Amino acid sequence: GKVPAQTKASDSDVQSASEAESDYDELARTHRQELKAKRSKKPKLAEPAEFADALTSILAQDPRTPQAPIMAKNQVRAQQIKEEKLNYRARKALVEERRLLMSKDRVVPTLENFDHERRLRKTATRGVIKLFNVVRAQQTELDQINETQNLQAEKVAEMSKSKFLDLLKAKTS
Repeated sequence: GKVPAQTKASDSDVQSASEAESDYDELARTHRQELKAKRSKKPKLAEPAEFADALTSILAQDPRTPQAPIMAKNQVRAQQIKEEKLNYRARKALVEERRLLMSKDRVVPTLENFDHERRLRKTATRGVIKLFNVVRAQQTELDQINETQNLQAEKVAEMSKSKFLDLLKAKTS
């Protein structure tokens, strides 16, 4: 009685294996159909009104400027141009603000304050002259120090090994 039980078990194994193969075949078939559907999808075409707007915008651009964006759907360059314009305006505003800040306390000379402005100018000129005189005096002093150091360095450089030894011998004897 054991032999028929083994054959029944093997028959059920064959049936489950064939069911598994059919499930696999069906999954593979649906996967292939999905891939075929994905490949066969055509790109979406633009509506005629959108196409007309895009063509008009392209034709309205000046082709000699390299900054002009050519493709209507490619908004990257148009966005870059907007950002560049904003940055330029921001920098220009900062420069103007600095210029106004620097000239905030500036007084334009008139006939009424002419004498006062002349006195201020003379004082400033005297101060600049004194500054330049001090700088020149310092430079000449440094030049003199450098000359004396150079002379000493030349004397040391002129002294050869034999002269140095002779000098040492003369001092010791």
